[in-house]
Amino acid sequence: MEQQNAEQQNVEQQNRSWLRLIGFFAVTTLAWSLALAAVLAGATVVVAGGESSPTPEDQVGQHLPSQYSGVITDAHCGPKHSDSGKGASECARMCVRNGSRYTIVDGDKKYEVVGNVAEFDEFAGQRVNLIAQLHGNTLKVISISPPAIAEKQ
Repeated sequence: MEQQNAEQQNVEQQNRSWLRLIGFFAVTTLAWSLALAAVLAGATVVVAGGESSPTPEDQVGQHLPSQYSGVITDAHCGPKHSDSGKGASECARMCVRNGSRYTIVDGDKKYEVVGNVAEFDEFAGQRVNLIAQLHGNTLKVISISPPAIAEKQ
């Protein structure tokens, strides 16, 4: 009987050892998970902390259609087109076919333009007037036309 009691106590100790081991791993896993979550949350705050939300003053007029004027060209060559012996129109079209994007340049102002590519092809290398919405550094073109005759003189 004494031997049976000793065996029963040994089994109970082994069961308790397993329970302690499982409890230890559960608590350790939970602690590491919380620590990792805290580190990731802190990193997110640090990364997002450098960006400021646009204020209503920054957004005024950003998405309202406005008039812009300049030369339709491509982002690769810009207004110079010195990479090619072709004219400005053909060079801009060729660059866009090869992966560049259309832009409008007026002095030191440069905007990427998005809209009807066939219209941009038609006016490539020429001065135009645009009605467009400004989104960051991109103009979403609503209409495109050659400059009025009075502007050419």
